[in-house]
Amino acid sequence: MKIPFKLSYLPWILLLVVIIAFAIIPVLRQNLFLATELMVTGNFSGLRDYVLSFGMAAPIISFLLMIFQAFVSPIPSILIFIVNGAIFGKWLGFFLSWFSSLASALFCFWIARQLGRPFVAQFVQDGFLGKIDTFLATYGSMAVLFTRLLPFMPFDFTSYAFGLSRLTWWSFAWGTALGQTPAIAFYTFLGYRSLSLWQYLVYFGLWVLLLLLLTPLLSNLFKKKGYQKVNRASNKLES
Repeated sequence: MKIPFKLSYLPWILLLVVIIAFAIIPVLRQNLFLATELMVTGNFSGLRDYVLSFGMAAPIISFLLMIFQAFVSPIPSILIFIVNGAIFGKWLGFFLSWFSSLASALFCFWIARQLGRPFVAQFVQDGFLGKIDTFLATYGSMAVLFTRLLPFMPFDFTSYAFGLSRLTWWSFAWGTALGQTPAIAFYTFLGYRSLSLWQYLVYFGLWVLLLLLLTPLLSNLFKKKGYQKVNRASNKLES
């Protein structure tokens, strides 16, 4: 899907406005540095209090943090999911995390499309880009959905890598939207329950174990689905 000419410049305009705002407004820079420190160090209570300090604007701040973390490694989005569950509850927290995560993925995908492999290769290793190419060759249009379900695939790097492929916007969007749902629901639930550290670790370990056990089954399922779609597309071209 090709983005209309005028709309294609909108993200660049917004990005320029944000950069200028942070350059000329000291308070914004200070808040950005504080938020970055809290996320990088994994300070859950500090990040929760930071988001709450914005009052009615807290959901907007959470959304912006999700977009921001996609560009600063190694900030984990998982921490934001848990914080959203703790602050906004299981339903609003889930929707906010799901929507903002999808938006950040689409933005990374768009950045990769605009700036190309030389830009992405500066922070995504060639080996990982090759792995995504292999996933696409193996699973076809189901590759995005499958990678989003895998527990140890870096979310944002994957978005950049798919942006360098021939995937359509729609294939990337629906694969991400569906594939990220189980993990976001799980982490939102953890935040909502306000568990202790050891309880977090137990639940997280069980979650990862479940995904690892399901990986071979999902791999075979998505491989078949991908081949079926490729074959249908080939048959249409031949007829």
